[in-house]
Parts: sequence; structure tokens; C-alpha cells
Amino acid sequence: MVVGAALLSSAAAGFGGEPSRPGLAASAIDLHKVGWGSVTLPGSVCGASEPIRLHHGSAFITPIPARFSGDYFPGRRGVTVDSFPDEVLFGDLEGGGRDDAGLAVNCNNGGGTADGVLLYAWVIFSGRGGRLSVVGTVTPQVQPSGELPTEIEIAIKPGKITASEFFYGPADETCCSSGRATTIWTYAHRTLLPGMPTITRRPNS
Repeated sequence: MVVGAALLSSAAAGFGGEPSRPGLAASAIDLHKVGWGSVTLPGSVCGASEPIRLHHGSAFITPIPARFSGDYFPGRRGVTVDSFPDEVLFGDLEGGGRDDAGLAVNCNNGGGTADGVLLYAWVIFSGRGGRLSVVGTVTPQVQPSGELPTEIEIAIKPGKITASEFFYGPADETCCSSGRATTIWTYAHRTLLPGMPTITRRPNS
């Protein structure tokens, strides 16, 4: 299971954005040819104050962001950011006839185990206007207190992203979250906003 997992307006009429313009699709860069292991992520994805530049798909940020200050960091002074550049997900979010892209990332304590992950997310990119830009970050909307971070998968369609969330309950092992939820992120006016999550399965207790 690929895990990870908020966003600009549609270039096509009908998705709450501006009308399509001749030459817009032609000016967009081909995201299938981007070197995803060295892109820059927004610092907010892991609570950093500066943008995060990946090197071979990873980065290390210091100091430990405040959002993770209460988590377990055995002798470490920062947060590791890992991505999955060989598993980028494509789909036409903006409705302009060109693919946008989602890169799965996680923030972790550098321990190299699933127990060390602090947050899963997807960073959404556009090639609109001939340059690579971040549309936003999709994060889980269901996160029970005291449980492991909720895992997330996404599907990109014109005007929306469907996020499937896999969350943990108190009886779950690290390998196997049993809770399930779906959140629809709606894209309009150059912004992608989450709707209310729908829980489709309660976790084991």
C-alpha cells in the first residue's frame, strides 16, 4: 500500500475557476519528466518554517518542529522527510487537459521503522504556466488521539481529490490499521479544501 497523505483553480470552465485560454495547455510543463527526487516541498508539510528541498527523495530539517516536540526522538535533533519519487500519482485536477501530480511524503523520527512515522501526506503539484508549483497538501482528516498516524491514498480527478484514509484503533498492530474513512477535497478558485470525512469502518477496539 502506498501511503503518505491540501491546493489552485481549474484552468477549464466548469470547475469554479477561470475559462480556458488558448495555449494554456501547451505552456504547461510535462510533469511525467520531472525529477521528483529533488523537488522542493512546502515547509508546512512537516511544520518547518522554510521550504524543504529533497535530495534523492529525502531531507532532514532542524530544529524539531513544534508540532512534533512531544514525540519520541531518541537522541535526534531534527525530523527526516521521506518521499516516494518512483510512485508519483498523476491526474487532471485543474481540468485543463494536462496532468497534475501527487507526491507521497512522510515526516518521521529517522528511526527507519513504521513506528517512527509522525505524519503522512501528499503534496500536489501543477505544471501550469510552464513552471512547477505546489497546489497544496492533502493530509488525513481522521486522526484518533494517541494512535499511530493515519495512512492515506488519493485519486485525482477534475475538480476534486478523493482521499482514502486508513486510521488506527487501540487494538491495531502497526502493520494493520482497521479504521477506514473517505474525504473529498474540492478544488475551486485555486484552492483545494477538504469536506467532512465519512467514516466507513470503525477501527478495532
